[in-house]
Amino acid sequence: MNLSALHPRLPELLAAAEASIARVWEEEKGFLARASRRALSGRGKRLRPTLLLLSAECAGEATERSIVLAAVAEIVHNASLVHDDIVDDSASRRGRRSAKALWGNKVSVLLGDYLIAKAFGLIPEEDRARLAQEMVEVAVRMCDGQIAELRAAGRPLSEAKYLEIVRAKTGALFGFCARVGAETGGGSSDMVQALGRFGECFGVAFQLADDILDLAGCNGKSGKPEARDLHERKFTLPLILAASAGGRQAREELVRLIGRDRLGPAQVRKAKRIAESTHALDRAWGRVHEWLAAARGELAPLPDNSAKQALLLMAGERFPLPVMLPPR
Repeated sequence: MNLSALHPRLPELLAAAEASIARVWEEEKGFLARASRRALSGRGKRLRPTLLLLSAECAGEATERSIVLAAVAEIVHNASLVHDDIVDDSASRRGRRSAKALWGNKVSVLLGDYLIAKAFGLIPEEDRARLAQEMVEVAVRMCDGQIAELRAAGRPLSEAKYLEIVRAKTGALFGFCARVGAETGGGSSDMVQALGRFGECFGVAFQLADDILDLAGCNGKSGKPEARDLHERKFTLPLILAASAGGRQAREELVRLIGRDRLGPAQVRKAKRIAESTHALDRAWGRVHEWLAAARGELAPLPDNSAKQALLLMAGERFPLPVMLPPR
């Protein structure tokens, strides 16, 4: 997916955001600065800064504020990943050993906190009070979503409850990025709100696709262990749809599998077979397409420009994940 071919200024803007991210370790010395560099320089997709900067360009023009806030969003996202790996007891992140595996829980908690503190310190002074409060609200939503997911471990979820969790834990930050990008780019109130909704819909689609690939597999291209959600006893969308379509027997079998403290390869294969036999994976991809279509719909009233076309491509049939969506 070559977004820069559609919007040639994007590489320059992302390079400037990367320079702002690098300030986290370049302006400090010691262990936390070195650990921050490792946490922030992995094989990340940089989707959130890309979304923020393209939203700014779509609404008007990305400014220095846009660039710095793109860096802030990426740092906060990475801090959440450091903490997630503690919660999920994950030994790897983006194909490398996680901070938790390298340094243990205590250091990882402090590293995540350090990254958040450094991110807030980058916010321009004139924006600090307002945007810090807005970021706090986003962080609260993300935490609420994670807590709801943890409390539901081992138990079946309704699709409505699952989507509520996804909108909070993932959609909230994507929505923030697009909304703040539009605002710093000089967009009108209507533009800011439309792009904010675009970002949230895009974030939900991204999380749904990620959950599908976790179960279906993507040939090791995702940079994370496959079937991790199953091992963490999460009832994600493919399993919710399989339990609904497969009747009582399928539902009871999936509930029994997810309720186990440990799943071996045989149990993982069985869960996948149930999802495949009930066509739950195809139906789940259909939901992804619906959220992407909703995202594109939010852009329809906005003036046409190359940044808008790049956003449409991001939310198009080819999706910024390690593998492409199956054809419709």
